[in-house]
Amino acid sequence: MTERDFDKLLEAAAEENFPDDIVREVTPWRKAMGNVIGGSGMCAITINFLNLNILLPTIGVILQLLGFRGLRRENRWFTACWVLALLRAVLYLPTVVVNATIYRGVFYERFYQDMTAVSLVTQLLLFFCLWRGLWAAQRRASLPVKASSAGALLVWYLVVTALAWMEYSGWIVAILMLVCYVCILKSLSRLSQEMEEGGYAIQPARVRISDGAVVKGILIFLAVGITCGYLFFGSYPMDWRLEGGRLSAEVVEIRDELLALGYPEGALQDLSEEDILACRGALQVVVHETDEPVNDGREVRETWGNHTQVSTVYDVKELHMTDVAVELPGEREHWKIFHHFLWTVNPGFRGTESLQLWPAYTHFEGWAPEGQPTGRVLYDNPKGLTCSAPFYSLGTESYHTQSFLWGEQQVSDLFAVFSLPSRGEDQRGYVSYGIVVNRPGYIINSWINYTHQESRLQYPVLTARESRKRGGWNRSFPFVTVQNALQFFLRRMEST
Repeated sequence: MTERDFDKLLEAAAEENFPDDIVREVTPWRKAMGNVIGGSGMCAITINFLNLNILLPTIGVILQLLGFRGLRRENRWFTACWVLALLRAVLYLPTVVVNATIYRGVFYERFYQDMTAVSLVTQLLLFFCLWRGLWAAQRRASLPVKASSAGALLVWYLVVTALAWMEYSGWIVAILMLVCYVCILKSLSRLSQEMEEGGYAIQPARVRISDGAVVKGILIFLAVGITCGYLFFGSYPMDWRLEGGRLSAEVVEIRDELLALGYPEGALQDLSEEDILACRGALQVVVHETDEPVNDGREVRETWGNHTQVSTVYDVKELHMTDVAVELPGEREHWKIFHHFLWTVNPGFRGTESLQLWPAYTHFEGWAPEGQPTGRVLYDNPKGLTCSAPFYSLGTESYHTQSFLWGEQQVSDLFAVFSLPSRGEDQRGYVSYGIVVNRPGYIINSWINYTHQESRLQYPVLTARESRKRGGWNRSFPFVTVQNALQFFLRRMEST
């Protein structure tokens, strides 16, 4: 039985004397106001646990939409409420889908302030129209005009807005505001019940699409959108191109010189022509190589006497890291630093990857940056041909980080972000930057943090770069971070 058939049945049986408690349960007024009050309550609740901060407002927006949908023909104020509730749904529900894509951070960065302002104004106007709509409904039913609870709801949101603007973070006022909100909703519920008991009734607006169909349509939209977000917008679009063309004689000569100075041949083959030319006249090369695990390893227990030693053994170390420093000629001492990585096994899920660098000039004032960072990503396709692509993004980024010891700080780090190909072998890449001496006598201390995404099972979606900016431990599902450093000091002897 559809809602329209049910309404006709009620009209046909209006002359019969149904028990009052049953009548109250099925009246359109009670159903509509219940949705409005319940939706308003959920829209104001923010619980940062199990994604309830997204789930509850989503349910609240849908309930408000259904509630005002049934009241929209009562008076012009309720019609305005319906339009505003529809606008809020149009603004909010697409963000639930955007949260399933890697572009979530960019979306909020660009549109968050504007969307927040529009959503806030819409919410305030909605409660103002609700207040006026209840007044109009009471006058139409010749009931005593009293809608102070709806007015109090409007005032409550104005106070909350003021507290947010002042960035208030205390607990006492927050708890008092929550208690007041619960009391306002209870008062609004009693007002609705009093109007119903006073004889106020509404004629449900005729609709072609039932409330159930509306809810199903919204859920299908969200399910399809989230699924498409995971499947098609979970990695960066990379501009892969086949490596080809003959190298110039100068490039070949410089590469041979670097190889003779000790630059590892495998890593040297990955350098672009521009980076090889930047190493023209190299004086010396300093190399550091290591294999780093990305897996959890296995636990090994060794017991002797009353003592037990527990250690972790890594049978496989998936990442081979090669760090190279090339000293270049010039009046002032300057170097070009290279951080290479190579996956020696299949990296598994291909989502987002991030290289966070702490360059030598960030640790000590003895070094200053020189030039722009460079680098690229490479792999060998099934035909054995090498493909390369520039990083999706490469540059220095400033952001705020929260530290347990130091509190909130603003830092600037060098980030290279990318995605690995779904096919091929020997996924690898490198990032490079230049430094020039500022004050002699300082060591070169350059760190790289490689963050790999192991699974798509996360909501809302974070990229490897966003996860790294949040700091924390090196393993935070679905991300794992491998750290490596190039550290050395050269003591130069002056001839007498």
